[in-house]
Amino acid sequence: MRFEKRLLAIVSLVLGLVSAVLILLAATSGRSVDVLGLLIGLGVLYGSYLIFRGKTSLLFGWAKGRSGALINLLLGIITLIVPGGVGGTAAILAILSGVLGLLAA
Repeated sequence: MRFEKRLLAIVSLVLGLVSAVLILLAATSGRSVDVLGLLIGLGVLYGSYLIFRGKTSLLFGWAKGRSGALINLLLGIITLIVPGGVGGTAAILAILSGVLGLLAA
């Protein structure tokens, strides 16, 4: 059981990293930088880190193992719903990363 949870966490980390890279590339393409997309991409990176580590984050101890999965899930949904957001594959990968992270927690 422990190996399966680690494997799910690693798969979730990889999906989160791919999603974050796609969001960051979309945010920095063109002449100007999309600040909201940049912040969402960095948030997905941080959520993926928390999923993999599964330890207390820097947020005063209230954010434990599932916080990374919830961060990725919420940011993926926000990116998918908000008009003008990245959407598409990057958002779906972030949502999938969050769901797998919740299963791994």
